[in-house]
Amino acid sequence: MKRLENIYEGEWKTVSLTETALGLTVRERFERFRFEAMSELVLRLAGGLMVAGSTMLWLVLPIGAGTEKLVSHSLLAALVTAVGLFVYAYGTRGFRRQLSLDAKRGLLSLTKINMNEQGRVVRSIRINDIESLYLRRPAAGTSQASLHVRVAGHENPILALTGAVDELEEIHQDLCEIIQLSGAESQPMPTPSRAHLGKRLQSA
Repeated sequence: MKRLENIYEGEWKTVSLTETALGLTVRERFERFRFEAMSELVLRLAGGLMVAGSTMLWLVLPIGAGTEKLVSHSLLAALVTAVGLFVYAYGTRGFRRQLSLDAKRGLLSLTKINMNEQGRVVRSIRINDIESLYLRRPAAGTSQASLHVRVAGHENPILALTGAVDELEEIHQDLCEIIQLSGAESQPMPTPSRAHLGKRLQSA
């Protein structure tokens, strides 16, 4: 863990880190996602207004209306409520990524965080199921690199984080080191996947 002793030194511009006794938590910075935050706010307001509008539909039921008209009115109000709740839920799904490694539990958790700092766990991956962690450098016209996790039995890798190349390089190296050490403590002989993770930076 010698690298973890100085990983928190200096200024981190695209991600923020939290040290834990048995791992590491990395979160994309809010400042990078102002447009997504505004979109989330708009969707929340739209969903809330639709639910409020469906309530108003119940209050303006036509007096003396027949059964058929009441049923159609009720169905419309229920539909607007359902759509409003869906829009609100979609708006609170989160737009920032967070990666948390718990070496004691042997889990790597990938989470989406919304503007209220509430997180939804998108995926929990057992360390033993990780085939590799690799860094994908920026393509032409982009400035952000991305950190991916390849899981055994899954063809497509999972996007874990985005950020500046130099910052994700350090995070990648430290994640590999923590996973190696946790594997060495539980198993005397490293498995092929551990050896694969022990490689330094990988690029795709």
